[in-house]
Amino acid sequence: RGYPFQEIVAMIDQQQFYPTPAALARKAWSKFQNREFTRVLEPSAGNGALADEMPWSRHDADKPIDCIEMDLSKHARLRERGLKVVGIDFLQYSGGAFFSHVIMNPPFSQGAEHVLKAWDILWDGEIVAILNAETIRNPYTKERQRLARLVNEHGGVEYINDAFSTSETERKTDVEIALVYLRKQVRREDIVGSLLEDLTRDATSGETLAGDYRQAQDLCLPDREIDNAVLRFKAAVQAMRESVLCEARASHYASCIGHTLAVSRGDASEDTHPREVKWVTETLHERYLALKDRAWNSILSSTKVSERLSRAVRNDVERQFEDVKQLEFSVANVYAFLLGLSENQGQIQMDMLCEVFDEITRYHTDNRVFYKGWKSNDKHRTAGMRIKTSRFVLPHHGTDKWSHSMKWESMNLLADFDRAFAMLDGKRSPEVGLCDVFRTQFRELCSGKRGSSSYFDVRYYPKVGTIHFFARDKTLVERLNLLVGRQRRWLPPEDVRVSDAFWLQYEKAEAFEKDVNVQITALAKSQGSGWDDPRRRLNDTDASVAQRAQAIIDQALDAVLEKQGIDVQGLLDTNKDALQLELLVA
Repeated sequence: RGYPFQEIVAMIDQQQFYPTPAALARKAWSKFQNREFTRVLEPSAGNGALADEMPWSRHDADKPIDCIEMDLSKHARLRERGLKVVGIDFLQYSGGAFFSHVIMNPPFSQGAEHVLKAWDILWDGEIVAILNAETIRNPYTKERQRLARLVNEHGGVEYINDAFSTSETERKTDVEIALVYLRKQVRREDIVGSLLEDLTRDATSGETLAGDYRQAQDLCLPDREIDNAVLRFKAAVQAMRESVLCEARASHYASCIGHTLAVSRGDASEDTHPREVKWVTETLHERYLALKDRAWNSILSSTKVSERLSRAVRNDVERQFEDVKQLEFSVANVYAFLLGLSENQGQIQMDMLCEVFDEITRYHTDNRVFYKGWKSNDKHRTAGMRIKTSRFVLPHHGTDKWSHSMKWESMNLLADFDRAFAMLDGKRSPEVGLCDVFRTQFRELCSGKRGSSSYFDVRYYPKVGTIHFFARDKTLVERLNLLVGRQRRWLPPEDVRVSDAFWLQYEKAEAFEKDVNVQITALAKSQGSGWDDPRRRLNDTDASVAQRAQAIIDQALDAVLEKQGIDVQGLLDTNKDALQLELLVA
């Protein structure tokens, strides 16, 4: 049926999804001998039932648990529980050196593979796994045989009947389970090593460390850029691990040598404590996260997303990106992120256009005119807004006399306008942007001269702090009005036919502006709100005030349209088109 591979795997995995009963989860956590949970990995998180029972006393902070889960639909729920989702497929995961504990309830058919994977990626720590008892009792594969040896040499197993048959069990099965415990321990000599070995390792070349990585410009293959980014990351992680171990070894040998003369005399102090296993694990974790942050940020930067988004939309994308950065930096995860951006590109662009529209209409009532909005149903109809195509004014952009440039916030706003109108024009950026005009012609603009960008002529009045915009291509402003109007349902969808009279009153909104404003003032005064302009109250935080303002504007539009001979109730009635046109022309 054309399911993506990952969805097929998740569907198969769902058949083996047995959420951990609370009693079994608590018993699994009790198996750990080291109760200081620096960082925990749960490779088959499901809905978080196992993580929920963690004996974690510091309630003012998130549980130090990283999760991996194949079913993408469960990720949001895991994050809501304060857990970090760092991967999708555990068997492809590689960043496990810094975990102090691994706890898991993997699919029974893959139990041995999951425990062996955890053992291989763990540097120093403990593992507890809930497995089908047959995985241990019947070691007929190489994986099961290796697991049995590890259990014998580094841990133990407890067999439990009816663990998934209790009344609290979400999905019951009478299978006998094995609760496996393993302890992987790094000895001091593993950190310290031998001096000769260290000196030999110092000769390792950068080319050897980086493995298959080559400079992108040498390859000249655009489709390898993601592969190269992941290889660069892996090389950096490998080098970081070696650096941390070398730092620990250096600390050990320095402590063997003794103090400096200054320390011996009491003139200085120094840290002479050798680096322990805990320090290595915590440092690996801290530096790994920093490298992963760099790697993911390089992908966000390379997509040129930031260059084409407005400030608010860019901030939204970056906030969502915080969840993405928790995932392991792998080729599959990078492609998944880019695919998500591509699929949401239309909505991202629409959000940016709405933001620019609101910036123009929010602070200066004379920038907008009203029209009778599309009636999507019999009970709901609101007044729509459109930006004037003749001129609009932006306030609050004053500068000091001695200034040689616009303020930073003002330049950011102008950059947003450049991005939005270039997009409306089907271009990546304007040939001459508003930012270019205000950067290169600031003195001339302050003295009253008009400047010209690709899309606007502008005048600037620094004392009152206003910028006046005159559209050079009114069709772009009209395109913005149409797109935002449809997005907010002030206008009908493109595939819905409404009367020509409806579109005529929409197009005549600027011509009717004066009469509408007179009616708004009169209605507000008659209803005891003469001092409070309803046009300024449409976005009031008090919903009742905003609704009252909307009602007054809607009544004013009704009065003006009826005065112009337009049947307000028949705007959507297509068989009255000719009559409405005749009345309006007359």
